[in-house]
Amino acid sequence: MMEQAATQRTPLIEINEAVCRMVGECYPENIQEFSAPVMESLRSMVPETGSFTVELELFYFNSSSAKFFFDFFEFFEEKAAAGLTVKINWNYRADDDTMLEAGEDFSEDAESCQFELVEVEVPNDVES
Repeated sequence: MMEQAATQRTPLIEINEAVCRMVGECYPENIQEFSAPVMESLRSMVPETGSFTVELELFYFNSSSAKFFFDFFEFFEEKAAAGLTVKINWNYRADDDTMLEAGEDFSEDAESCQFELVEVEVPNDVES
């Protein structure tokens, strides 16, 4: 299992044999230092068969991170095309049109994965 606590610039990450979960903002100073261990963990933990769920709730990501997410989704597309059932839940806050649009953009490339846009309520303790 891979667990990485959220920082000011990177999301919480949890990866095991059934689920990959990311929550937070993603704009690391060095995208390679951030993405390499994530992709390595995915390659070693994601099974070839069965099912796998991706839970994402991002509040912000920059253009370098967008490239990482393109590669991230491509990895799951390849796994799904080879027979793994992959469900991606793109959770976005009800008041966040930017993350909704980003999810819509990423979902357009999802052919083999089940990609769902999931609206979540803004927590009461968070101001827009």
